[in-house]
Amino acid sequence: MKKILAITGGALLGAAFLWLAARNVDLARLAALISAANPAPLALMVVTVGCELAIRGVKWSLLMRPAGRTRAWDAARLEAAALALNNVLPLRLGELARAAYGAEFFGINILTIASTIAAEKILDIAALLTLALLAAGASVLSNGPVNWRTAVIAAALIALALAALRPLAARYPRLRRVIEHLGLGFKALGRPADAALVYLLAVLQWCFNSLNYYWVALALGLGAAITPLRCALLSFTGAAGSSVPGMPGYFGSFELAVASVAQTWGVSREQGLAYAALGHVMAYLITTVIGLFFLYQLGHSLGAIWRRFSSNR
Repeated sequence: MKKILAITGGALLGAAFLWLAARNVDLARLAALISAANPAPLALMVVTVGCELAIRGVKWSLLMRPAGRTRAWDAARLEAAALALNNVLPLRLGELARAAYGAEFFGINILTIASTIAAEKILDIAALLTLALLAAGASVLSNGPVNWRTAVIAAALIALALAALRPLAARYPRLRRVIEHLGLGFKALGRPADAALVYLLAVLQWCFNSLNYYWVALALGLGAAITPLRCALLSFTGAAGSSVPGMPGYFGSFELAVASVAQTWGVSREQGLAYAALGHVMAYLITTVIGLFFLYQLGHSLGAIWRRFSSNR
């Protein structure tokens, strides 16, 4: 029952976001804008999405390296499959499947795999924030004072939690093993040189993601309003919109977020929605096709994954 409610709630929320994005939009003009798009720049998305997936694989393999040697190619295939699963199955089962199948495929403890995925997400957020702040300019960097009091309190709480875990870990060997496995996922970030390399890969990955937004702008003749620098902001916006719970593929929240930001740069409502919708559908199709190809190549199927992981939700 809980699973049905979560799926229904996500679909309704996504539909509500789509309605908000499309209200007061001339649908005939919207369709005309999309149909008139230049296919040449859109074809470049196949290259940039492929590069983005390849960098994701290299980055994840580096994070797993302290726990065991893994090929970047295998990591990229599993990561692409997980993204495709998030696009076609509800409840964001892709990351759950990636942790489970990654543990089986690489022979690494599942807690370690899960912690590498968590480290990857943290790096992605840091890279996105870096690009967004650089694109927004010095005014954003200096916007408002730093809340040092909150930062000190947060650091103190983390230190207390770690201090409390130490005697517990010494007393309970099983807890100590869990902590050790979780720590392995972040061990690759322990050395400054390794952490810098993985972080730079994350920045490069999101630079390719930003290029996807620019190709769509060129396809719709919006290159003057939606510049490459602004596409970095849209990359951050799209990622934030996709993080909102909703239907598979993040339809609705993505369109509302990206179209709303595009309109602040003088783009009309129809142009903004056409831009967000076309870019989303193109990236969705390319990522899903690549990911599902790898999923079945690895010997898995959508039906089997749904039966295995949906029962755990």
